[in-house]
Amino acid sequence: MDSDVRDYVKCCRRCILAKTPDPSARAPLESVRSSAPMQLVCLDFWSAEDSRQRSVDVLVVTDHFTKLAHAFPCTNQTAKQVARKLWDHIFCVYGFPERIHSDQGANFESELIAELLKLSGVSKSHTTPYHPMGNGGTERFNRTLGNMLRSLPLREKHQWPQQIQTLTFAYNATVHETTGYAPFQLMFGRIPKLPVDVMFKQVLHDPVVVDHSSYVRTLLSHLHEAAGVAQKHAVKEQDKQAQGYNKKTKGTHLNLGDRVLVANKGERGKRKLADKWDPTVYTVVDRNPRTHTYKLEDSKGSIRTVHRNLMLDISFLPVVAAVGELSSTESEVGSYTADSLGSLEEEDSDERTSAWITGHLGDVRSQDLLSEIVSESDQRGQGASEMVCIKHIVTKTPPEKHCSGGDNDLDSLAVGCDSGSSLPPDVFTRDRDRQLHPIDTNDDTETQP
Repeated sequence: MDSDVRDYVKCCRRCILAKTPDPSARAPLESVRSSAPMQLVCLDFWSAEDSRQRSVDVLVVTDHFTKLAHAFPCTNQTAKQVARKLWDHIFCVYGFPERIHSDQGANFESELIAELLKLSGVSKSHTTPYHPMGNGGTERFNRTLGNMLRSLPLREKHQWPQQIQTLTFAYNATVHETTGYAPFQLMFGRIPKLPVDVMFKQVLHDPVVVDHSSYVRTLLSHLHEAAGVAQKHAVKEQDKQAQGYNKKTKGTHLNLGDRVLVANKGERGKRKLADKWDPTVYTVVDRNPRTHTYKLEDSKGSIRTVHRNLMLDISFLPVVAAVGELSSTESEVGSYTADSLGSLEEEDSDERTSAWITGHLGDVRSQDLLSEIVSESDQRGQGASEMVCIKHIVTKTPPEKHCSGGDNDLDSLAVGCDSGSSLPPDVFTRDRDRQLHPIDTNDDTETQP
């Protein structure tokens, strides 16, 4: 009974979709490397409410190498707003980057942005769906920006959209923990003059006058040295973060052909009662071990790319064979454990529960009937071989294990058991009637021979 319950719960549709922890796997952390300013520029939207409780959308742009960050309030999150901010405040100030990286939002994946980047010679990449870790640097700055705005005095906090440029400048002038340099210094090669420097008269005055060529040579030398040191610091910090994260990795790699479920992230609202996994079953058709991403295909042929952390391996579930291919023994005894993967969307758990309970009740009833027949036969002094044949009839066990004949044919074994039987006919009559009418049969009304 214990193993039956475990098998039933393990293959239960509702238990898999609603109770399996999310995430069920945790792939190792892979760091994104960059070696020069404007090599990789990351985008994301951040939103907050103003004093009138209206949502204000902020386009966040960060340079992956220098950690330089900008935040531009927008009227909405349309692709037109994104294109205008990129052109006016990024491309026309810093030049064209090598690659733009973002999530798969419609505003970043629109035809307008694709055409702008194509004309500018900028490549485009994006994260997998519902995996913000693929754009971790920008997501981390979003949290820092929220903390800075939250710390403003109440009077300034009510007008935080007007304060956002000041706060981002203060962030860029502060030494970053990952690189060891201020983002402003890595981007422009100098330390910005701040009001605190004027207040404490710490502004440096260089009496030596140099020409432009000497200044450029000195600047390039300083930038090259600073870039090398910053890259070493960044690699060291990334390895440290990855080491701490990878201590909690779990799950295994998926192979081609494995069947999986995808985390249910698309449902809106609080999702307190929503299933943790989508019922659609996907098959792994391709994988990228370096980024731990997999290409999945559903029954309709649709392809999607998903990170390993958002998948649940269900290859342990058995697949039901085609109708007519199952043997009678498999259909009567083990059919409740052979749960079709495709039935995760259509299966009625009540019917499966009823069938499972009915099957066990039938086994119990057969055992009770067998015990009664054996007791009556002992009183009449029947032989052990005939009782073995009766046990075969009631319990439906393979006849070759009970009948004494050497023939393995099922029909001949059954005939051999019946022809040599000396049991009275009323035993088999009661057996047949109780199987056909288990409730209405009355032993007192049976006719004795």
